[in-house]
Amino acid sequence: MVVTNALGVAFTATLLSVGDAGATFVFPEDGATNTIALSQLSKASAARVCDAVGYVAVPPALAATYSLAKNNLLRINTFAADGRMDMAAAQERKARVLRAFERICREKGFSSEEISKLKSSLQHL
Repeated sequence: MVVTNALGVAFTATLLSVGDAGATFVFPEDGATNTIALSQLSKASAARVCDAVGYVAVPPALAATYSLAKNNLLRINTFAADGRMDMAAAQERKARVLRAFERICREKGFSSEEISKLKSSLQHL
């Protein structure tokens, strides 16, 4: 895969994974593995590597909101798994969390497409 960094320098490497720490590549010249922060890649390359593995990067402006929604959804899952909340109540509470997340995203000016991707990653918790 040919990737361009934020300075416009292109390099060729094999993409291994993408996560919160960045994109991990193997370089063919020497087999070295390196993780590069997504912010250090060009916007187009960052989007391409995320799409390649289905990773949804959380924009910095939504990091706290996303983290709060994720923690709330995980807590709801735990309550339901422990029997402290029935499934119908858990589903309703999860829907409220996702609606609140979407409302905040819209207030911050994010597009419907971005919101949809972020909500999808939260719904898979």
